[in-house]
Amino acid sequence: MKRALSAILLCLAVCLASSSCRGNADRSPVIATVNEEEIRRSEFEEFLDLKMGEFNRTDIPDSISSQMLDEYIRRRLVLEEAAKAGLTITGAEIEQAAEDNPQMKPSAALAASREEIINDLLVEKYYRQVLLRDLRVPAEEVQRYVEANQAQLIDRPGYYVREIRVQSRELIERLRREVVEGGKDFAAASREHSDAPNAERGGLARYDEGQLPAVLGKAIEPLRPGDVSQVIQSNYGFHLFKLERRIQPRPPDDRRSQMAERRSQLAREFVARKNQQAVDEALERLILAASVKISDADLGFTYSGRFRHN
Repeated sequence: MKRALSAILLCLAVCLASSSCRGNADRSPVIATVNEEEIRRSEFEEFLDLKMGEFNRTDIPDSISSQMLDEYIRRRLVLEEAAKAGLTITGAEIEQAAEDNPQMKPSAALAASREEIINDLLVEKYYRQVLLRDLRVPAEEVQRYVEANQAQLIDRPGYYVREIRVQSRELIERLRREVVEGGKDFAAASREHSDAPNAERGGLARYDEGQLPAVLGKAIEPLRPGDVSQVIQSNYGFHLFKLERRIQPRPPDDRRSQMAERRSQLAREFVARKNQQAVDEALERLILAASVKISDADLGFTYSGRFRHN
């Protein structure tokens, strides 16, 4: 079964690497051009359906459709660079990804989902092998960061939670239904949809008691490990939290034994932030250098996104 799945997805990967898969059969309107390459409405609507799930397309606010089109265009730019770099996805990489994330296996039954899986792997590979290949974070910078955050080395009552933050109540309520009733992995939902800084870590963050704004802290306070909060609105958007575990202060001897590991965690956190900064800066350069034109008349919604005046 694994061999058959890998063979199917590898064939799709090869097909995607050439532009012949879609061919000229798609006659839907051209809604945008990216570096002279056309984006047809059916392609974007397929992407939108995958990302927005059970939402009827007509119920999605124009602001969310605009954000999703921006995301689709950014993704196209990265995939274009990955193709220029000669990157491809092997059957072994697909099989490993399916092992790491069992939820991929049922998704792989649909052609559109398979394409999205391969695109995810290509984007990740481009970040790792091209954008971050030569990035080196000086040990002195890491040490300064650890020293500046020494307070985090002291064990205080707190908790580890995962967070999803979006700008649409409709989207956050749908995501809550998916993770609570539909069994969707909370970390995967955060990586796919959250606009919080911790999205790349599946929304995971550690907070001391009282560290978060009161409206958010109160929502987490009654949760037990594994519980998902109700939807909370703040000045930053709409939030959903999942409590992973609570932290209680340890006895002094145990506390000392944990210090080295906590310092290592801080160091890894700093490196991850530097990596994300490098990726964000590279994406911004790609966007600024790109030629993007939006065809408003054929979109089907009022566009208000990043590429309005690109």
